[in-house]
Amino acid sequence: MVDNYLLEYLVAFAHTGTIGAVAEQLNVTQPTISRGLQKLELLLKVKLFERQPQKITLTESGIYAAQTAERLLKQHFDFADAVQNFDRKHNQLKVGATVMGPLVLIKHFSKSLSATQLTIDQQLLTDNNWQDELLQHKYSLIFTTTEIQTDQIESYYVGTEKLAIKITDFNALYQHDSVRFDELNGHEFIVSGNIGVWKTIIEHNAPRAHFLYQSYQTSLVELTRYSNFPIFKTNINTFIDKMRETKDQKRKLIPISDPQAHLAIYAAYLKGDRQSNNSLIKQTAKLFDQLT
Repeated sequence: MVDNYLLEYLVAFAHTGTIGAVAEQLNVTQPTISRGLQKLELLLKVKLFERQPQKITLTESGIYAAQTAERLLKQHFDFADAVQNFDRKHNQLKVGATVMGPLVLIKHFSKSLSATQLTIDQQLLTDNNWQDELLQHKYSLIFTTTEIQTDQIESYYVGTEKLAIKITDFNALYQHDSVRFDELNGHEFIVSGNIGVWKTIIEHNAPRAHFLYQSYQTSLVELTRYSNFPIFKTNINTFIDKMRETKDQKRKLIPISDPQAHLAIYAAYLKGDRQSNNSLIKQTAKLFDQLT
C-alpha cells in the first residue's frame, strides 16, 4: 500500500522539477524527499525517474504516475470533506439560498424555530452551483427559485416573495395603488448590494431606471432615513419591519403588479434528508403564509 505522503512528494516533484524545490515547498529535508521517491519506485516496481549526475527527470511512466497520484489525492480530500460534511449535517441544519429573502425570514425567527443547531449561511449561492453543494453534503437545505425533482434532490414550495416600491409624496407615482416595472424607468432607487436574483430582475425589467447600490447596511439605512429616494421592499422585509415595529412614515408601499415581481420560493434538499428537514420546511411555509 502506498502512503499519501509519497504521492504528495511525486506530485510536488512533477510541478517543481527539482528535489530542492519539493523540500522547500513541503518543508522536508532533501534526503527525506529522495528516499521517499526511491521507496515509491520500489513499491510500484516501476522506473519513475531518469537519474543523471546533476539532474533527475520523470520517465513517461513517472509522468503518468504523477498525474494519477494527483487525481487520487484530490479524491482522498474530496472523500474526507464529504464524510465530514455528512457528519456535520446530521448534527446541525445548515441552510443556504440563491435568494436572500428566506434567509432573512428564518434568521429573524430562528429562536422560535424548533430546528436544532440551525446555521444560516448569508453568502448567496449561484444557480449554477447550489445542486453540487447539496450533493456534497455542504448544506442540509437550500432555498431556491427553481422547482426540482431528480433521483437525489427534491423541492417543496414554501411561498412567494413579492416585490414592491416605497416612495415619498414627492414622487410622481405616489398616488398609484400599484405600479409596473416600465413605470420605474427614469427614477433613481437606493438598493442593497446583496439582493441576489432581484438585481437581475429589476435591471432587466426597468432598464432605464437608476440603481444606487449600497454595499454597507449602515449606508443604506442612513440614505433611506435622510433622503427621499425610492427604495424596494418585499413582503418579507415588510413583515419583519412590522414585527420590529419599524416605521417609515414618509414612504408609501406600492406593490409592483408584473408577474416578474413575484418569486416562487422552494426548499430543496436531498431525498434522504427529507425527514430531518421536514420540520424547518413546514415552519418556514407557515411564516410565508403570514406574509401579505
